[in-house]
Amino acid sequence: MVYQKRELAKNILTGLGVVGLVATVTIAPGLAKAIQTLSKIDYPRIYQELKRLQKRGLVEIVKRKSGVTTIKLSSVGRKYLRRLQIHTIKINRPNKWDGRWRIIIFDIPITKNSSRELLRRNMKRLGFYKLQASVFVHPYACYEVVTYLRDYFGVRTEVEYIESDKLESQNKLISHFFT
Repeated sequence: MVYQKRELAKNILTGLGVVGLVATVTIAPGLAKAIQTLSKIDYPRIYQELKRLQKRGLVEIVKRKSGVTTIKLSSVGRKYLRRLQIHTIKINRPNKWDGRWRIIIFDIPITKNSSRELLRRNMKRLGFYKLQASVFVHPYACYEVVTYLRDYFGVRTEVEYIESDKLESQNKLISHFFT
């Protein structure tokens, strides 16, 4: 039951993150039953979860005099959603490799030690190969993912993304990724 509540909360937050703002009209409550797809939605449960999210400060619900209720993510909700997304981010793997290596190098100061460790951990989780202590390699396009990670961990200027056709240790990498 707790898992289902968390999933519902996560889905609501993700939906609000994608849409940005949801306005519901309370003037026509029978509208949901008229549209087949909407009739299957458990509105009381969603409303209850929205109230919980509002109490936690993750969403803002504003009911206007016109009967329109506006639901949007709060700044705390946006931060929470980014934390959820960091665990679900993936690198797309095309059917055919383009023969290019994506090399990520970084020199993160000791004052940002926790950011460096979290960056390393997430890069390993995403399938990057650790070539050296601060050098990771991946065979597939991942610029957006790397940009997202370095922005999220606050190390934008300390992380560099490089693409190359050849690497000296290419044979070792090919056997790691493709066999």
